Amino acid sequence: MGRIAIPRCANDVCRPAGRGGSRKARGGHEVDQIIAHSFAMKRTLSAVAKIAPTRSAVLLRGEPGTGKDVIARAIHIQSQHRAGPFIKVCCDYLDNEDILRELFGCEAGFSGCAAGYPGDISLASGGTLFISEIGHFSLPLQKRLLRILQEQRYKPLGGKHTLPSDVRIICATEKNLEQMMAQGTFLAELYYRIHIATIALPSLRERKEDIPGLVNYFFERYNHANHMTLSLTEDAQAPLYLCHWPGNVRDIENCLEHAAIQAREDVIHQLPCLSGRCFRQRLNQQISRQQETAPQEPGGDAAFAQAAPLWPAETMRAMPATTIASHADDEDLRYRLVAALEKSGGVKAKAARLLHVTPRQLYYALKKLHIEVKKF
Repeated sequence: MGRIAIPRCANDVCRPAGRGGSRKARGGHEVDQIIAHSFAMKRTLSAVAKIAPTRSAVLLRGEPGTGKDVIARAIHIQSQHRAGPFIKVCCDYLDNEDILRELFGCEAGFSGCAAGYPGDISLASGGTLFISEIGHFSLPLQKRLLRILQEQRYKPLGGKHTLPSDVRIICATEKNLEQMMAQGTFLAELYYRIHIATIALPSLRERKEDIPGLVNYFFERYNHANHMTLSLTEDAQAPLYLCHWPGNVRDIENCLEHAAIQAREDVIHQLPCLSGRCFRQRLNQQISRQQETAPQEPGGDAAFAQAAPLWPAETMRAMPATTIASHADDEDLRYRLVAALEKSGGVKAKAARLLHVTPRQLYYALKKLHIEVKKF
């Protein structure tokens, strides 16, 4: 199993923010070109094959850039709803009021809705509704979604009667829903309802066998779009196996496009990162300089620290400096350390603050994991 061919969907639609119409969905990695040489991706596609033919709601979990959109479309194409539309609701860019209108629509005359609006639940009838980030839903929105899943009915905003709903719902999230549920910000009933059919998408770190296939695919697509014949030698691909790839497949795509733009000949023998021209390094340096000069704002370092503590606060207070090293064989720990170092521009003191650890504890972990600290 290498490159998996899945028929294209004719009704593939993405709803952008606002109600100004729809556009053809364009993912960074097409559905009919899923690279699956690795055991992790073969396992993922096996789960898709089992879940897709059912009518159950699906929850896709994974880091940014792991291809949740692609897998959602793959499920739709292999489902009973393949003949219907595939509509994606981009919740990341909408507030709750806009999400309500997008999903449920509104009757004429409701809150400035002069002509009425059918909403994505109606537009997706007979097809699939893909909710891109269920973790953004407020509790009232969650209750409405739960009713759709339980009763297959919904009520448009300003409407007097409930309407039948015939949609397959696929949800995706990068958030920790279990933590949200424990904090009371995510409904337990909804969690258990959508968690019945869950697919965890592997990070690129877990599927490095797919890197050559991804390289070939992205260069094929780049060459086709730009009428070029670029290629990357096997030796030049070596650094790709050492990178952390916090943005996963999307990240490696950007890296390869940057390499293509920097290429001086058709055959690329060396990636830009080896000559100090790494796009990610320059970007992180710029971000680091901005963070050092700009005042702290909500959603910045404080938000990162709140979302990414290595251990609970009560554990940290009693933890000796060397204890962190005993966890150093944990791949998740390596990921968190490298991500914090990247975000802090390689400043260890700042990375320690992001991770809720002391500089000394961070030092022991870096030494144990043989992580070289450099300015990113």
